[in-house]
Amino acid sequence: MKKENMLNKREEELMNYLWEIKQPLTAGEMAKQLESAGWTNITLCRTVQSLSDNGYLEVVGLEKTVKTYARKLMPSLTKEEYYSSMLMSRGINANSLADITAALIGASRKTPGEKDAEVIAKLEEIIASLKAGKSEGQ
Repeated sequence: MKKENMLNKREEELMNYLWEIKQPLTAGEMAKQLESAGWTNITLCRTVQSLSDNGYLEVVGLEKTVKTYARKLMPSLTKEEYYSSMLMSRGINANSLADITAALIGASRKTPGEKDAEVIAKLEEIIASLKAGKSEGQ
């Protein structure tokens, strides 16, 4: 698995689609579902091949079609894993988490004290939500 390069626009579009639907598909199924979004069979097959060659898609099964078998494909990493690797390749790491959170919640331009308070409140909210979800699932 290479996964060293960034996705181009079409690859990212297809990966976002696959991350959203969360189920394995053959290239033929992808082509049918994405036809209305302007994807041609040739573009889809080239994009699927590129993503497979670069380790972004993995084969998770086979499906028999008339006389042949088609590969069922799924992303080999999550959307969050992909985007975090992009950030890390640009020098952003876990130490930047507070600043990233501040930027995401619109608090990055506030005074350091206000920014820290909002980031802490948001992170506490996320933690409480995760704890609530965990206790419900037990």
